[in-house]
Formats: sequence, C-alpha cells, structure tokens
Amino acid sequence: MAIVVFIFIFYAFLETLTASSLFSPSLSGKLTTSAQTRHNIWADLSVAETQALLHYLHIGPNNLNLSSPASATAFRNFVLRTELLRPNKSQALSYVDGVSEVKPPRWATVLIYNGSGVDATLDEYSVGPLPPSAETKIRPLTLYHNSGKSSSPNLVPDGTSLRDWPYSIAEDISDITESILGSAINSGNKSSPDGLEIGFRDPWVDSDGRTVRWCVFQRAGKQWQSRTLLPQGLFFKIDTTGRDSKEWKVLHWFYNNILYNSTEEFRAAWMTPGFVTTPSNLDGEWTHIDSLAGYSEPLEENTASEGDGSHKQNFLLDKEQKFVAWKGFEFHMAFSVATGLTLYDIRFQGERILYELGLQEALSQYAGSDPVQGAAKYLDSFWGMGGTMFQLVPGYDCPEGSRYMDVQFSLRSEMNIHRSAICFFEHQADYPLQRHTTTSYVSVSKNSYFVVRTVAVVGNYDYTIDYIFYLDGSIEVKFRASGYIQGAYYVPGESETYGYRVHEQFASSLHDHVINFKADFDILGQQNTFVRVDIEPTTARYPWAPGEDRSTMKLTRRVVETETGLNWPANSASHFVVLNNDSSNSWGEKRGYRIMPGSGMGAPAHLTFQGSEALGRAAEWAQKDLWISRQKDTEARSSTPASNFIPNDPMIDFSKFIDGEAMVQEDLVVWFNLGNHHVPHSGDLPNTLQHTSASSVWFMPYNFHDRDPSRGKSDSIRLRAPTVHYQSLARDEGTEPPE
Repeated sequence: MAIVVFIFIFYAFLETLTASSLFSPSLSGKLTTSAQTRHNIWADLSVAETQALLHYLHIGPNNLNLSSPASATAFRNFVLRTELLRPNKSQALSYVDGVSEVKPPRWATVLIYNGSGVDATLDEYSVGPLPPSAETKIRPLTLYHNSGKSSSPNLVPDGTSLRDWPYSIAEDISDITESILGSAINSGNKSSPDGLEIGFRDPWVDSDGRTVRWCVFQRAGKQWQSRTLLPQGLFFKIDTTGRDSKEWKVLHWFYNNILYNSTEEFRAAWMTPGFVTTPSNLDGEWTHIDSLAGYSEPLEENTASEGDGSHKQNFLLDKEQKFVAWKGFEFHMAFSVATGLTLYDIRFQGERILYELGLQEALSQYAGSDPVQGAAKYLDSFWGMGGTMFQLVPGYDCPEGSRYMDVQFSLRSEMNIHRSAICFFEHQADYPLQRHTTTSYVSVSKNSYFVVRTVAVVGNYDYTIDYIFYLDGSIEVKFRASGYIQGAYYVPGESETYGYRVHEQFASSLHDHVINFKADFDILGQQNTFVRVDIEPTTARYPWAPGEDRSTMKLTRRVVETETGLNWPANSASHFVVLNNDSSNSWGEKRGYRIMPGSGMGAPAHLTFQGSEALGRAAEWAQKDLWISRQKDTEARSSTPASNFIPNDPMIDFSKFIDGEAMVQEDLVVWFNLGNHHVPHSGDLPNTLQHTSASSVWFMPYNFHDRDPSRGKSDSIRLRAPTVHYQSLARDEGTEPPE
C-alpha cells in the first residue's frame, strides 16, 4: 500500500540489502542441508543457474540489446528480474507421483526493462530449458497472460525524474506552503521532520490512458512512515505522460474544498485578501511508537536464534530442498519476489490434499472526500510482497526456539539475500485439543500445531501471513496487518462519512483489504467435486408423532456443477466441501475437505462496491469471497504486478477464468480471499493492532478419515476422576438459621 515510493526507487532500495554481484563467482549458492534430501522441482533458481542465465542473455544470440544494470541509463535495456518459471502441473505430477523419473525441464521467467524505444516497456520472457544450451529458447511469456500480452507500459521509466519533478513544483510554491502550512518541501539535502513531503496516489492512469496522479502534501514526521498520519489538506494533480519531463504539467490544485485549474489560479486566489486557510496537521507524541518502549541494537546478520535445545521442535526442515515434514504433513516451498512463499504438494499421512497453496495478490481500496483517499487503490504485488520479506525478530515475530530460513532472489543482476525471512515453529495452544470427563476418569490432550510465518513490509503496512497445520489434518491460512494507517486531513461534516476524527486535524479512512490466495485441491487425485451442504429449516412428520408437523432442520446437498463465485453464507448455514466422488471412507461417505472462515475478526471480506474507475478490471477476483474454477496451466495466477500500470486492460483478466465450464469430478482450483473492511478508529493510533485486523480460512477434513487422526499424535493423559467432596447443608435440630 505504499504511496511514496516508485518502482525504481523500490528496486534500488532492495539492492542495498545483502547483495552480491551475480557475475562474481565468489557467492556460494549452498544452504544448510538436512540429512534427508527430497528434490524440489519448484525450487528457486540457484546462484549458479542465475549466473549462467544472465551470461546467456548478455552474450548469447538474441536481439535483447542488453546493458549491464550498473551502467544502464533509463534509455537502455537491462535485466530487471529473473525467477524460476514454475513447471506446469501437467508436467510436474508425473515426476512428483513417481510415474516418471524425468524431472520437468527448468525454465526461467525474465523481466526486461526496455528503455531503448520511444516508450519504455516492461517485457516478460520465458527462457529455457536451463542450463543454457543449443536447445535454449527465448520466448515472449504469454502462457498465463490471458490478454495475449507479454509486455506492459512502464509508467516510471525514470524514477528519479518522476520524484524530482513534483518536488520542483512544490519548491516553486514554497512561499504559499510557508504561508498556509507553515513549512516548505524537503528538497535537495533538506530533511526536516517538520518539512513537507509528497505522497502519490495509485492508480497511475486515467480513463484516457494518460499517466495522471493526485499528490498530497504530508509532513515528514520524526518517523518516516508516520507521514501517512500527517496529510496537510493540500493536493495537486499532475500529468506525467511520456518520457520528456518538459511535456509534463500540473492540471489542478485542491485546497479547502476548492478546485483550482492551474498554479496561476491557485496563486492568485492565495494573494487575494480574505483567502481562508485551514489549521496544519502537526506531528507529535500521538504518532510515535518509540515512546512506548526502549530500543535494542539492530539485529546482526544470522543472529536469529534457533534455540538452545530447551524448546523441542518436532519437525523436519530441509533448507536445501525447502522441504518440511511435521506429524503427518509434508510439503515443498517456492518463492517469488511478487508474492512471496508458495507451498507445493501438501500431503497428510501420505495422501495429497493440495497441489499448490499460495498468495496471489493483496488489494487495498479506499474511500474519502479528498482526491487521494477518494480513489486510492493499491495492488501490492507491484511493490513485491516477497521482495519485502525481511529478517524476523526472534522472540517477537516468532517464539523462542523457532527455526529460520533465508530467501534469495535476483534483481538487476544482483542476488539479494534476506536473512531469516521465514520462521517455522511448533506451538502449544492455551487450550486442549480434546478433553472429556466421566464418573471414572478425565482425558485431556495437548493441542500443538505447526506454523510457517512470513512478514511482508509494504509501505506503511506490515502483513503477517501464516500457514498453520493441525494434528487432525486441518490447514489454516491466516493474514494480519499492522502499521500506520493512511488517513485524511480532517474536514468537519465530511470526514465523518468515511471514518472517524482521531486527532486534531486527522481523520481515518474506510478501506477494504482483500488478499487473494490460490488453493489447487487434489483430494485423493485430480478428479474432485465441489458440494454445498446447506443447513435448512423444515417441517417433517415422524412415525413416533403421528399426525404432527414437527419443526426441525435438515441437510440439503447441492453439487456446484459449473465454475462460479460464492460468498460466505449468512448464519454459517452452508458447508462448502471439495470431495472425491470416487473415494469413500469405511462408512460409505465421500472423502473431502471443508472450506470455511477461520479465526480472526469474522468471515473474510470482499470488495464493498463494484465498478471502481480506478481499479478497472485488475482485480475481478475481489468481487466475491471465493471462486471455483477448472485447473488450467494457462490460468496459473489470478493477477500480475503489471496490472498496476494497465488496470483497464490487465495482462491477466480473472473474469475470463469463470466461463461456465463443468466442474463435476474435474481438477478444481479454489481462489479464496482473506481481509476485512477496515474502519480505523482511535485504537489504530499509532499503529493498527494485529488481533484487530486478522482473518483466516480453514481447510478441515470432512469425512476424510474414518475417525479423528490426531489420536496417537498428541500428548495425552488419562487420570482417575477426582474425588468429589460433599458437605452437608442440613441443620442440627433446634439450630436457628442465621439472620
């Protein structure tokens, strides 16, 4: 949800992290290896693979005309990102299931910054098979772009100019801002906490396809991110279409609810006697989080403690193969700069439940009366929800004794290594898994579960994503948000429509968080069916009550026969189940998994309103709580970062996924959403709290087993029932009751 940084500035920031040149052979790609190795066909490109790929792209026969990123200008071509192009499911399963010993060929996806043309573009290619050989090909990547496009316009061809030019506009009106805001822009080397900064609203384009954005003046604040709490009520609209900043222009100014059509018109109004100003929104203790606790020294690399042995961790973590096993569960992991962690081939007791489970996109859509809050929307994969996974804090982000794993990825021909960005831990709940008391004994089982956790830092928000595994075979996907809210300058009589006044000149802004995930179910095979089990009121007659209509309830099973979208039912009166009609348990019931809202702030949310001019068709998946579609290799993702630049004609249009195909005993994918309708209030200052922003979805065994499979896995105890002591309440004869 960042409103300040640009893609180039963002990538430059990522480069400053633990980075080593991929053209240097000194960086080893070896990570810690467990004693038990399993080959991960979804594993990220190794350092050696990436070095060979980059050498091939620069030296091999092609027409890419690449320059080294270190020396490239905005008018050259260079490699922006390289990642594994994950194998198609149709290729992967034959190897994973042991049908074939031949691994799927390794291919890469390559994002090229193309600056040599008239208009800058971001071009995606598939390159493979790897390692490079005479058989290797470079192809435009259109496989999962149902638009047929492999390229998108780059609306930030020169991130420096796109930042400096608006700041120069602010410098030109420093006399006005000094007068009405009591401060001037932080330009050049100036970096005053009371100085002004500029926040930029997404989206980038208007209905005519021009690059147009509203900008807001904010106070810098003593803490960088607190600037989203410090809007000043002064806005200007810019048109930065094209690459020549001499052609850029200021379209409007907006102040005190008055729209001005030019800088000259705004200046003339300001110089008019009686020009009305509004109070400044000033920084202070109310924005500060450091006043609540002391600071420790920053974490050193590799200091994330994995415990001294006092915290017993009953799981296997193979860091080289990125493989995890715990109490009957096992799965592999893969990583992406855009979306972070994805889990593959999730099995329980040797049987596959899910082929793929992972984040697709995170959307925030705002409402408000000013030109920034009134149309702001953010698609966070653009900012890199994997690339912004940083080192976790032991004992705070993850319990003592957790184990950690690094992530590494290639940007601008540099390998970025984020230490301890994923944590793994087994945890005991503060309530038992099971308990029962009889007249002769009491039985209680400890409730342990396993967590894989990451945190993505996207602008003013920190997103915590958990994959949680339970002893009975259940899986929970959980999302939490914390950080500084993005709010509005307080306008009496207007701000109350969209939020609450939470400080002197600051109001909260209503917004929707909708976070999309992909769950490719394989319940005992690829042939699955989606069933609604509805709980309905009814009247019935029974032979034991002749002639009487009895009010009761019943189950009605409805097969969802074609691709569709669904919302969570009112009163939780439906069970959504993915099952296999060809597999029954010992009692004749079809084996399956139920999909249901989990723990948190209630059922996850979808978008409040449709038809957003700002969002276009970039997030059609956000219109419902979940969608069910047929699995296709060409529908591998619901979104792509490029949607941020072309929302009205996105490279992936999710609405095309749902086209009425049959779903009975087919390979099914469930696209489900987490999130909430966030209405910030005074309790969100200085930061939103994680327990007030949590949402989750559970996958729960549904007649999948003959009985509860957690028996024998949990730490249980059975004791004789405690003796009950009795005290007589009878009064002795002649004793008077107390007054």
